[in-house]
Amino acid sequence: MPSPLQKIIQQHHLISLGTGMIAALGSFGSFFVTFDGMAQDTMQRPLFMPTRDATVVYAVQPENSPLVQTRKIYFSGNGNTLRIDGPNHIGMTIVDSAKKTAIVIANKSKVYTVIPSKSGQSGLFLDDNMKFVKKGSDRVAGILCDRWKVTGSKGKSDVCITKDGVLLQQEGVDADGQEGKTVAISVDYNALPASTFQVPVGYQQIKLPERKGDVPALVTPNSNGQPLSPIKAQPLDPSKGVKVNANENPFITPQRDVDVVYAIAAAMPGLPPFHQRMRWSVGEWKQRIDSQGVDTYMITDYRKRELVVLNPELRKKTTMPAPGDAILAPGQKPSGDYIKVGEATVAGQHCNEWQIVDSEGNPNDICYTDDGVMLRVVRNNIPLVVALKVAYAPQDSKLFNVPTNLKELAPAHP
Repeated sequence: MPSPLQKIIQQHHLISLGTGMIAALGSFGSFFVTFDGMAQDTMQRPLFMPTRDATVVYAVQPENSPLVQTRKIYFSGNGNTLRIDGPNHIGMTIVDSAKKTAIVIANKSKVYTVIPSKSGQSGLFLDDNMKFVKKGSDRVAGILCDRWKVTGSKGKSDVCITKDGVLLQQEGVDADGQEGKTVAISVDYNALPASTFQVPVGYQQIKLPERKGDVPALVTPNSNGQPLSPIKAQPLDPSKGVKVNANENPFITPQRDVDVVYAIAAAMPGLPPFHQRMRWSVGEWKQRIDSQGVDTYMITDYRKRELVVLNPELRKKTTMPAPGDAILAPGQKPSGDYIKVGEATVAGQHCNEWQIVDSEGNPNDICYTDDGVMLRVVRNNIPLVVALKVAYAPQDSKLFNVPTNLKELAPAHP
């Protein structure tokens, strides 16, 4: 039975390095060696997955190849999740057996896709339908492991697995008659952060074709990549404070051209904030958002109420209605109840602190400049948006043009 890593290596060849586009991926089930129909005749068996966090570097030798390749796999101690890194930082695959999904990630173009797993296996390649016979003990990479003979309906293998479930060695023939060998070079039991098994911040999701002839589609941006729409206040409970007169409400959209770099709180707890650059043109009445380290950017035309997500490297774009309510015209102030609670200096700019309740009922403290630039948003004492740099300058209208050589993709939803 060849290593399941060899199956993964084959799948990684389907990631195009030229464009970074994930294409032509088939069933995720082929990532694994699959057996069926062989009931286990003894309760004695190895653990299928590690019971604690582990990082293992494997030497992999495919059938009929003199070349030995190395692969790194991260195992979560929860027994469900692992991550396989491709060569030269090409990409990675995050497998969650509990959710029966795999996330295939391409690092060059910073895109990813979620693939359902059809495999019923509970480990990297072992499952309850296999027969196990213990053959003794050994040491691999200096670590003690138990030797097992593993037999399925069509494949067989010799493996060495630690008491805590780490596969250290495997050699045999799989159900397709392919041979191979895998040996652990090193094992690291240091605890892994949750981000090890998460999509990097700012990567754009792509939905793969479901039928022949369909094209990939950009998934609607999530909270890691939304236009920075003004937050409008709703009526307040009178007991919460005294609001200002309506004509004293703050401007909540910029009244002049501005270029702002924001730190945005990550959607997943424990991850660091990421940066977004927002450029605003009063004359165009448009906003452009560029996210940190991502080829995809967004242009919102508030006159047309239209949002365009663009990926020039993929030569794709997706057009959809702009989220949120209509934007106020220059010189207009919002209705709603605003309570002025103080003043602050953020990114070297003076702003007034306003307490409002948004359309979802959330209380927010928002700091606006006198000319409507949002500098900070705090909700439940957690800073969600903080300006790091503010530059007032006329914005070139070309920044907000949508290139004409991009192919239109329909928006997709996860």
